[in-house]
Amino acid sequence: MSGILFVFAFPPFDIWQLAFLSLVPLLMAAKEDDGKNFFLGVISGFLFYSISFSWLYRLAGPIYFLIALYLSIYWGIFLYLIFGLPERGRIFTAGAVWFLLEIIVSYLLTGFPWLLLGLSQWKNPYLIKMAGMTGIYGLSFLVILGNFTILYSFRKRYLLSWIISLAVFAAVIFFPLSSFSSLHYGENLKIMVVQPNIDTLNRSSVKDIEKIKAITLEYIRKEKVDIIIWPEGIYPDIITSDIIDDLKKFTLQLNTGLILGTFTEQDGKMYNSAILIEGEDIQIYNKTHLVPYGEFIPGGRMKAINRIFERMAGYIPHLKRGSELTPFSFRDKKIGVLVCFENIFPEITATLTEEDAGVFIVITNDGWFGNSSGPYQHFAHNSIRAVETGRYFVQSSLTGISGVVSPDGTVEDIVNSDGNFLFVDGVSVCNIPMIKGKTFYSSFGDIPLFILSVLITGVAICKKTWKN
Repeated sequence: MSGILFVFAFPPFDIWQLAFLSLVPLLMAAKEDDGKNFFLGVISGFLFYSISFSWLYRLAGPIYFLIALYLSIYWGIFLYLIFGLPERGRIFTAGAVWFLLEIIVSYLLTGFPWLLLGLSQWKNPYLIKMAGMTGIYGLSFLVILGNFTILYSFRKRYLLSWIISLAVFAAVIFFPLSSFSSLHYGENLKIMVVQPNIDTLNRSSVKDIEKIKAITLEYIRKEKVDIIIWPEGIYPDIITSDIIDDLKKFTLQLNTGLILGTFTEQDGKMYNSAILIEGEDIQIYNKTHLVPYGEFIPGGRMKAINRIFERMAGYIPHLKRGSELTPFSFRDKKIGVLVCFENIFPEITATLTEEDAGVFIVITNDGWFGNSSGPYQHFAHNSIRAVETGRYFVQSSLTGISGVVSPDGTVEDIVNSDGNFLFVDGVSVCNIPMIKGKTFYSSFGDIPLFILSVLITGVAICKKTWKN
């Protein structure tokens, strides 16, 4: 029940209220100091990830079950640890332990923080503002806190923790957390987001460029813009000098800038890149965080692993990782560009915020997900990152979901056709203010919650040790 309920708390279902109830059946099944708790957690987590990550089958084949199994192990560790630690204060101990485990998930083995529990709250108007204080991990902390608060409602042994937990939720809902931010709105940048709806399995490099140019020209005749955003992979091969020269003329003709995603080659190495073109000026950002199995193979230096992957998936990815994480400079403005799933990593947006990025552009090709929950899960991360950084997020997809998210996490505009977001072509034009300054989370990151979680967990471990 817990595994299935959690599926519906996340995109595309977005029943965020379920997140505060979903873990309760699993917690009720657990027993004190019982090794079986680990296996109960693994089973529940594996069911959740197997269903939620079903779109990964298109990319990695049955290997995706290994990813689901790996992530479910953290559920097992969590359940085993929590019911092995003292009962008193467990409501807050659970939140602290879960926070520490999610930090490990986000960094170990290149990190894969795709479905952290906090993502379920991206449409929660009451709690999402907490991300400006604690990031997505603080939202996860609250989700765990909520489940244990419900589990231990009105029980004498947990009464104090229960009351404090309710007070925490009340404070988050009613306290103006934005007062901890120092954000300043500057000059607007008029941005055109283009979603060309190109089939990823049936590509023609030249025709794809001509199609998106035609869509762009159709709309730009109606109103002028400062910069045009084309998605990742709009040119699916290593871009040639002839194409670059053509796009230089294109931007000069329109007196605009252009950001697009393509492959580039430098020193015999191939990169997944974002390119900013404005007349003769060209800037290149090479993606710094590659997709495991999609763009590189973990442990791929071993021939045996390469052979196994090729047999199961039918190909060998060979992209190289970029070495510099810097924003583009466009007309005295700094633009942070994220390629594909780089928007799921808080540390990447934090670095670009430190470099004075005033807006974030996400270019992606979500056509690989097909008609699944993948594009919805991917786009939802923009809302969390927007609140964390206090910046606008603008996403352009080859096909998938394209739109604009404001600094409070609200989706302001989205490319659609009669309410359909997937497999449609269209354009969104918005005036986006460049923002300077920092949120509390931008200034201090995960350090405050990390220290608090270590202290809470440490006290619980000491109590357990003294008791024994």
